[in-house]
Amino acid sequence: MEIKLQLSDNVYKALVASGNRIKGSIGLVNPEEGNFNAHRRSDYVRPETKYIKLAHGRASITEERVNLTLRIDRKECDVVPYEVIDNESCQASDFVYANI
Repeated sequence: MEIKLQLSDNVYKALVASGNRIKGSIGLVNPEEGNFNAHRRSDYVRPETKYIKLAHGRASITEERVNLTLRIDRKECDVVPYEVIDNESCQASDFVYANI
């Protein structure tokens, strides 16, 4: 299948200048022609993140928030979930105190 796309001048210039992909959507005019609409790019800058890997997850900290994620496979026979939560949350807590 071939589709003829129409790009705006700004999208084309950005594509040529950056050499990277541009995310967007195609609005079909008919089954063989479409218009490309670039998604808006935000000026959001991801804050610096410090993190520690845990046996069953990860703890991370930025200037704005602290995050703890744990994933325990229910098929792990030798693991007691409440012990993992207790032990790894203590490790995460120590990590947060050390980085605040």
